[in-house]
Amino acid sequence: MTAFETLGSTRTDEPVSARDRVYLCLRQQITTGVYAGGIRLVEEQIAEQLGVSRTPIREALQRLTSEGLVERVRRGQLIVVEVDATTRAELHELRIAFDQVAARMISAKTQSIDWDSLYALLTPLGNALHDHGVGSPQYSMAHLELHMAVNRAAFSSTTSSFLARQAFLYPTDDYVQQSGHEPVSQHRTLLDDLASGDVERATTAVRVHALRGHGNTTLD
Repeated sequence: MTAFETLGSTRTDEPVSARDRVYLCLRQQITTGVYAGGIRLVEEQIAEQLGVSRTPIREALQRLTSEGLVERVRRGQLIVVEVDATTRAELHELRIAFDQVAARMISAKTQSIDWDSLYALLTPLGNALHDHGVGSPQYSMAHLELHMAVNRAAFSSTTSSFLARQAFLYPTDDYVQQSGHEPVSQHRTLLDDLASGDVERATTAVRVHALRGHGNTTLD
């Protein structure tokens, strides 16, 4: 099964449309560096690679352009925008801020959260890790879905929809596995902390988790 096909089964609440699968796949290709800065994106080539029509490709590229990950240059050509170290650092700070707000929101309503559904997302995460590795598109998709599901649980549908459009804040290409913190157990611990109802514990946990994933070992 390809990374693109895997996207159809990552959501637990509703199926992902072909349009959204294309968008998620291309965005992960960009944020993980498979499509490096300066690479030209051609609708026909991408459609052939993913086995879809050009319509969802065109819509996905428009969304990526509006997000600033793709740029339209001369003669309407589309190229991938370079995401430099400074930008990545800034985006990471935004991710920590978003996650801490989510932790506060979810801590205030732990009794109404469907925790079984969130914990169930550890299974596809583990499967992707076992079958494809931590640097794979399959793992990136499972990892992204887990964090987006937490945001959906923490916020209203309108707010979580906004956060879904910021999903590039959750890349896994530089994910660092530290001793005692393998991916599945690390995310299970994160869910345990979020489910505790302790605001300080939850907000500290998401910060530590984000810093560890970013390869920053200074967790003070």
